Amino acid sequence: MRPLIQEIQTAHQPESLVAALRGSLPARRVVLLRTSAFDSPSARYSMVTANPFLTFRSFGSRCEITEHPGPVTRQQFGNPWHLLESLMARYELLEEIDLPFPLGGGFGYWGYDLKNFTEPKLPRRAVNDLELPDCQVGFYGSLMVFDHHLGKAFVVATGLKADGTRSESEANEALKFWRSLLVEPPPESAGQKTAREISPPAPEVPIAPVKSNLSRAEFIAAVERAQRYIRSGDIYQVNLSRRLTALDPGSSWEFFQKLSAASPAPFSAWLDCDEFAVISSSPEQFLRLSGAQIVTRPIKGTRPRDADPTRDAQLAYELQTSPKELAELVMITDLLRNDLGKICEFGSVQVPELARLEKFAQVQHLVSTVEGRLRPGLTHFAALASCFPGGSITGAPKFRAMEIIDELEPVSRGPYCGTIGYLGFNRESQLSIAIRTAVWTQGKVHFNSGAGIVADSNPAAEYEETTAKARGFLAALAAGRSQTEVARYPAEGR
Repeated sequence: MRPLIQEIQTAHQPESLVAALRGSLPARRVVLLRTSAFDSPSARYSMVTANPFLTFRSFGSRCEITEHPGPVTRQQFGNPWHLLESLMARYELLEEIDLPFPLGGGFGYWGYDLKNFTEPKLPRRAVNDLELPDCQVGFYGSLMVFDHHLGKAFVVATGLKADGTRSESEANEALKFWRSLLVEPPPESAGQKTAREISPPAPEVPIAPVKSNLSRAEFIAAVERAQRYIRSGDIYQVNLSRRLTALDPGSSWEFFQKLSAASPAPFSAWLDCDEFAVISSSPEQFLRLSGAQIVTRPIKGTRPRDADPTRDAQLAYELQTSPKELAELVMITDLLRNDLGKICEFGSVQVPELARLEKFAQVQHLVSTVEGRLRPGLTHFAALASCFPGGSITGAPKFRAMEIIDELEPVSRGPYCGTIGYLGFNRESQLSIAIRTAVWTQGKVHFNSGAGIVADSNPAAEYEETTAKARGFLAALAAGRSQTEVARYPAEGR
């Protein structure tokens, strides 16, 4: 059978559809990938999916594979990348019509600590104190696609089952499920107030009580330690982060809506992972793959936004003319050019854009574009595994930078600095870098914020950069609150 693809007239937006899903049964493990109003070819489609026919989770080498409905869970030990690759091969739909969006796929997150299986010699010193899976990927046979350029919505139903077969009755049931949600008009409160224009934030943003796993002095000491490694010739650059934690009395969905309104970005995501949720408002594309074409867009160099247009322009000029920021971006662009060179046809890797200025709600960045053509026979999954994790959030050289990160950051990054998105069964795939990303679990929300460290970094300024990058998170916490105290863990209190 061929997949069912139907255009549907609906008043729903992605947020109101998720609100309807959250109130319906059955609706398991809902995923929203939401693009905002940005001038980018990658920010065209939003996607909503639910009810995977199979879920994959890994905890180190222990992997859980759950088939739905049932559920029936079995454990398997091994390299998660190898196990996931065999599952992806089972469900590929390579003979179907050429479309710019996925015909089902693996949707979820691949966390930073999967690096230990792409580079087995890396240490694993950081503590996984939140006890999260290293990755959680659902295999979905149906989804809703919202095309924001054309103003259209499509239902995709493949009829895929966990054993790799396809059933016309399964596809029809999925189509009926989505249509039943879309025929009812969305309630006014179910949507989300989404910023249609990117504007600087208000100068003062009140925040709820927040704790950091590293004090200001501890983070500065980590930066200085990294700089000693740079001066000794171990590395050229490394990305260091700290984790902020706050109580959140609402739901993970409410926090996603507040974060997306406070800090709109091209790659927003809400992943319902049962006992926790991953919430992202990322500005950075990791990989966009369409057939044999592959694109990555690394970000390096940051300045805050300012409510005063003159000062905002001054900060942009300062960023664009900073030798330090430009050198850092060129270094990472070259690293990613080499990463693509390992998997692309000889001579196909190009850098059509270098150091383009892009502005977001709280910060402005420099961005490059690197593109190439995959070697024949190489799958999207193999390309992801080869490039993982992204060079812009590790450092150069990548392996030694990751060793130093593991030494200087006391807790594991979890989803942060991994990747979020989908690998389409028809080889249409898109993944973002999991920055500006929170984990919501047991009434607490955790948010990492990092900075790229080079030889001439100012440690105090790098600390302030992590604060600037967290402004959207703090604004989301502040929504509806009046508290302004900021508390941090003492050095001896970790």
